[in-house]
Amino acid sequence: MTWVVVLLNGVNLNASLSSIEYDQFGQRTFEKVLVCGTWEQGFEQAKLNNFDQALFVKSGTIFTNWVAWKNLLNSYPHQGLIGHLIWHPGQNLKLDQQCWFADLNKFSVNDLGAITLSHVDPVRSVQNLHDDYTPLWVKPGRKITTYESDGFGQGLIAKQLNSGCGIVNWNNQARQLKLFAYDNDTSLFLQDYRNLAESQLWVLNNEPVVIAQGAKLLTPGSGMVWMLNIIDQKNQSLQVVDISKTQIKFCQKLWESWDGINYGEFVWDFIKENNLIHYEIDIADLDAVGRLKLRSKSNFVNHVNNKFNQTLLDHNVVDFPAQWQHSKTIKNPKFDCANLIDWVLKFGTAKYDSIWCSNILRYKWTLLNSTCEEFEQFMQAIDKLELL
Repeated sequence: MTWVVVLLNGVNLNASLSSIEYDQFGQRTFEKVLVCGTWEQGFEQAKLNNFDQALFVKSGTIFTNWVAWKNLLNSYPHQGLIGHLIWHPGQNLKLDQQCWFADLNKFSVNDLGAITLSHVDPVRSVQNLHDDYTPLWVKPGRKITTYESDGFGQGLIAKQLNSGCGIVNWNNQARQLKLFAYDNDTSLFLQDYRNLAESQLWVLNNEPVVIAQGAKLLTPGSGMVWMLNIIDQKNQSLQVVDISKTQIKFCQKLWESWDGINYGEFVWDFIKENNLIHYEIDIADLDAVGRLKLRSKSNFVNHVNNKFNQTLLDHNVVDFPAQWQHSKTIKNPKFDCANLIDWVLKFGTAKYDSIWCSNILRYKWTLLNSTCEEFEQFMQAIDKLELL
């Protein structure tokens, strides 16, 4: 059986996407996500895409560790329906919309809009997950109850109970792996990841290094892009904006104190001086042996210098140290720790004619911290700039 994520569009859509499309520390999961405007639309999309099951997620639900969540869900015991069961004393059983899972072959889209309901009485577990309204499970009883729908998921519940099957609640392990932004504020969510992203150092680029045709460039500070652009004769001004305070500190120190010689040793010294644990060179899937070798200063320095020098050759850069030192005498780049999207929306693009976005438009931190509307406004704002 294969399942897909159906994500209901709404407030904090990007934050939810960030926690599904990227793992705990920002690696792409390549998870299939269908964004829908209604649950009915999402149900039908999942069926049309030939999925047997679907995890239905409301925008604002944030997963703290998608890989762990997926492993849990793949082994979760159920009979075709899982959700946040809510059964207050004296009220009808219902589901919370924030996250539920269904075997699509057991239900129809009409179950989502059922109004008049008739099903066998549910029998609940004695124990609750918390308070007195969250049973661990419910199962079919014997008597028939009929009522008008007054809560979400009751059509699904009716179909499940009438088929002789029970419904299970999300257990405490599942609840620890997902959160919901009830007040629409995601600023305190995924703090471990935020801390990592905001202190990350990118030494080299794992995407092509590009040179702007325009004279005024806006760019993140990762890797060599800003360095090769600052020495280019066409360049007149350069603004570096990066969410990593470590990256900004690194770029500033390069500009202020580096002579342009032996980049690898400068990087090694910076890492050691600042006790950095999280830094990226250019090998995404380096194995344990390879990482162990790079703990040696000579191996690390040689590796970084080889990649640095190859990039210079690829761009026909001759005598980089001389060009770097000359640029330092005539140019004055600016370095600011900020969200590039916020920067453009706040200050506009009048000062720039080129922009390099690196991977920020598909970056977990950016999705977590920017809304869909801000993305759209950003893309409109940079529409007339040269995009590198």
